Amino acid sequence: MRPEALELEGFTAFRKHTRVEFNDAELFALTGPTGAGKSSLIDAMIFALYGSVPRLGERAVEPVISKGLQEARIRLDFALAEERYTIVRVVRRTPAGGATTKEARLERGEAVLAANAKEMNEEIGNLIGLDFGQFTTCVALPQGEFARFLKQPPAERQKLLSQLLGLGIYDQVRGKASDARKTAAASHQVLNDQLDGLAHVNKAAVDERKKRLAAMEKLRELATKRLPELAGMRSDLADAKARQRTMEAQLEALDAIRTPNAVTDLAEAMAAAKKHNAKALRALNRADELVRETKAHRDSIGDPLALNNLRTQHSRKDELERDVEEAEQALADAVKTAAKRKATLQGAESAASAAQDALNAAQRTHAAHALRVHLTVGEPCPVCNQDVDALPTAANSLDFDNLQSAFARSENERNAAQRLYMEAATAQGTADGLWKAKRRECEEVHASLADEPPLPEVAKLIAAIETATRKLNAAERVRDEAKKVADSAAQALVEAHEREPQAWEAYHGERDGLADLSLSPPMPGTTLLDAWDNLEAWARDQVPKLQKDMAALEELALDLERRGKALNEKLAKTFAEHNVRFDDDAKAHVATAVAQAQFHLVEVEKQLADKRKYEKQAQAAQTEADVARALEQHLNAPKFPRWLLTAAFDRLVAGASTMLHKLSNGQYTFQRNDKFEFDVVDHGNAGETRTAKTLSGGETFLASLALALELSKQIADLAVTGTARLESIFLDEGFGSLDGETLDTVATAIEELSTQGRTVGIVTHVADLAERVPVRFKVSKTAATAVVERVAL
Repeated sequence: MRPEALELEGFTAFRKHTRVEFNDAELFALTGPTGAGKSSLIDAMIFALYGSVPRLGERAVEPVISKGLQEARIRLDFALAEERYTIVRVVRRTPAGGATTKEARLERGEAVLAANAKEMNEEIGNLIGLDFGQFTTCVALPQGEFARFLKQPPAERQKLLSQLLGLGIYDQVRGKASDARKTAAASHQVLNDQLDGLAHVNKAAVDERKKRLAAMEKLRELATKRLPELAGMRSDLADAKARQRTMEAQLEALDAIRTPNAVTDLAEAMAAAKKHNAKALRALNRADELVRETKAHRDSIGDPLALNNLRTQHSRKDELERDVEEAEQALADAVKTAAKRKATLQGAESAASAAQDALNAAQRTHAAHALRVHLTVGEPCPVCNQDVDALPTAANSLDFDNLQSAFARSENERNAAQRLYMEAATAQGTADGLWKAKRRECEEVHASLADEPPLPEVAKLIAAIETATRKLNAAERVRDEAKKVADSAAQALVEAHEREPQAWEAYHGERDGLADLSLSPPMPGTTLLDAWDNLEAWARDQVPKLQKDMAALEELALDLERRGKALNEKLAKTFAEHNVRFDDDAKAHVATAVAQAQFHLVEVEKQLADKRKYEKQAQAAQTEADVARALEQHLNAPKFPRWLLTAAFDRLVAGASTMLHKLSNGQYTFQRNDKFEFDVVDHGNAGETRTAKTLSGGETFLASLALALELSKQIADLAVTGTARLESIFLDEGFGSLDGETLDTVATAIEELSTQGRTVGIVTHVADLAERVPVRFKVSKTAATAVVERVAL
């Protein structure tokens, strides 16, 4: 598995969407401060593959979701051999406080290999060949897990090595050997049973079958020669009898040919209908001509509408002349009334003016009288501010009231006179307008009738048109009656014609029936009656000819029947001698008998050959069963797989020992014990051998690193086809505990590993180590999220 790109969002420190491109990064380092998220990138790749994070265990997934978010999304694009794959996993919080990873998808190009987490886990196990624990033991070594392979129980190491070596194949081979033994034994038994069933097969049985085949082939030759002859006689006889039946049917049909009475009746009905129809059409044509002539005469007199309009105009003229005279008299009356009321108004206005003057003089006198009560001799006047010498004379108040009453009466009379005058003036104007309108309308009517004939002449023309119209109506009634008669005659003719197709159909049915009997009736005549007459005459001529042909045919049939019977009896006897059925399918029975004889011969010959083959196969099956039994017994012993496992373990120990010797500056090497546990030889302490569990923390790191590097280096040689496919190693451990010389040795080993076709990724704080790596991913943390920056040499 070689990573190509990693995308994550909401995963631990990577709250925001982040994409890391690993293309062309055969060796890379993840650098950055503590807590920035370096290890989270390795965790994300492991999580994408297995749905788990090493430091959280295989089941705890909720902690990978960034605080405050509801889900985390991881996408990993990776290569495996020559194929490209894409994994997507989504971790989503649940209402109960946990998290679920059910949403998962694995694709290869356009193909979907897994659509949920369960399918994904199974498919990844098949692709990579390691489970989660094994992957984090020899491929992705997370913080604190470097020593897993070094310290894990021997059974776990053996399980991993067995899986890498594919030792399960030997169990499979042993199972197949057992199956092969059982199959061979069963085959041997079956073959013996088959040989028992073929005990009767020998050369004498073959010779007997050959004699039967020769006899059947001779019978087939006879049948091939004579059966067609017999069949021809039978066919000719059948044809003769069929022709006899046909001729009988022909004679019966010819005797029945008679012109139907309905045809004669129809011909007479059609002739009568045609005659009546022609007469009705002539009458209708004469009525149509009379209508056209009468209508033309009426139209030549004049336009009835225009003449009626002229008559109406003349009547309107007389009426308007009377209206003008009446309007003129009404106008004269209105003028007189208006003049009389005007004079009355003028008199009322003069009286009202005089009463006004008298009232005004009295009002002045009455005002002085009203002021007098306020004057005092010697005091100033309130009006002129002059001293009053003497008081004015008192006025008579009764005269003043009379004057006011007189003035009021004069005003009412004037107003009444004025109202009457206005009404008269209005009436005069209305009368004048009406008179002028009537006179103008009368003049227009006179103008329109200036060039038109007088009313007596118009009346005469209208009377002539009315007379012509009455004549036209009478002519149209005559035409309508003629049309009814013509329609009735046409309908009768149509009905007669409608009967004719059915009659023709009956004729053609009779004629076609004769044609079906292989007769050749004459072609139809021009009329239905002619057609039937011709057919009847033709039928009478055909009867004697048919009777003569029938007599000759009967003689032929008798001869065929006699010869066919003799040949049939001869063949039947021969077939019976050979025990072959003789009937209408005699030829097929002969062929079947030949085929059976051939089959029986082939069968016995095959049985003889099978017997010899089964004898050889039974011997071979016995040999195969013996070989399979021996292989099964050998593979049942546990020594062979254990020998292979021990050899692989010793090879790994030898390589890791060389690496540890370099990393520890010659102090330590590995050595295994009989329990498949790691011991170390302490060359700095007189070659003391002790368990690897006694190493200090730093020494354990070097030992674990040596094992990890060697395991990754040898994995391609250890793994067999179809098992683990390991193309990467990821190291996440504290390289800071190494001195400069050891660090240089470690760096060289890592660089050599990357040149062997593997992707190597390390997580480190050590600047000297990081600077030797060609591709670095610098991980830093902002207030919102962790970010990754690619830095290349």
